[in-house]
Amino acid sequence: MERLNEIGRKIAALNLWETAAPYNWAIKPRGVAFPYFCSLLKPGERLAGHLVLLDGWQTFHDFVMTRCDNSYGFYSSPVELPHYAMLAEKNGGIAFLRHDTGFLPRVKFAEAEIVLLAKLLWEAYGVMMRFEEEQRLAMKFAGQNAIFARVEGADGKWSDQPLAIVQPRVHVESISLRREDVAAAKDLPFAKDETIAVDFRIVPGMHTMEAKPRTAYMFAAIDAATGRSIMRRVCSVPPDGTLRGMWENLAPRLLRELVARKRVPGEVQVISQRVFRMLRPLCIELPFKLSLHDSIPALDAAFQHPAPSAEKPQDSTR
Repeated sequence: MERLNEIGRKIAALNLWETAAPYNWAIKPRGVAFPYFCSLLKPGERLAGHLVLLDGWQTFHDFVMTRCDNSYGFYSSPVELPHYAMLAEKNGGIAFLRHDTGFLPRVKFAEAEIVLLAKLLWEAYGVMMRFEEEQRLAMKFAGQNAIFARVEGADGKWSDQPLAIVQPRVHVESISLRREDVAAAKDLPFAKDETIAVDFRIVPGMHTMEAKPRTAYMFAAIDAATGRSIMRRVCSVPPDGTLRGMWENLAPRLLRELVARKRVPGEVQVISQRVFRMLRPLCIELPFKLSLHDSIPALDAAFQHPAPSAEKPQDSTR
């Protein structure tokens, strides 16, 4: 790890975080199936800089789209994307993390990962150094519909090359409702004066107790008039499932909760465009109003104080 720390300190010493922030570039090591994409995130309160190395084209496309539209796809935060990260703290400290979708970031690396990450960081350092004299270096191949890349050849030597942009997969969302649940809900009383607020998000500081801990998520609902908790379902991405699957299951999950409560509310409020999108298919079957709000403080409070039983996330929202 000393080699990583050495390179990390060199990158931090450049202090080019703002200069490099507008640009993305790629690094393609020999023998690795996909390129890694370098980008900078807005540093936190304690951070001077935050460099990410994103795994492959699809991850990069998801990253770019999510930065443009936080409701795009299924990633709520860059921490959910598969990538390596280097954090440069304002006090001079350097940290390295590995992020995998659905899992807590890890700080321990296998030897092969250290070798790979050292290569990636060294090339990132070289590119950032060149920004001092050629700030638009990363745009060098933009006219060729390609991204600037550092590519390692068969002889181990690195060179600047255009990396032709690979088009992203078409984003598709598939949400299905069980006929039995829909039929049961349609027989329920309609509480037209009742309004509930719901959301689905990561629960910071909570995770599964496993060798490779998984991130905890919560699907919660409150009575909009009183703030009283109606539902708190804590879950994590199951071993045989995906983050996509958890999001696509929100409508079926809420439908079952309504059946269990034995009434359909007059309105369901949300504060996330993604949650709005995931729940909209229910409006085809049930007469409630689905409304999007800028903020619902009582709903935020429900996530700040999870129920005691939430300490052991279940495998999925199902």
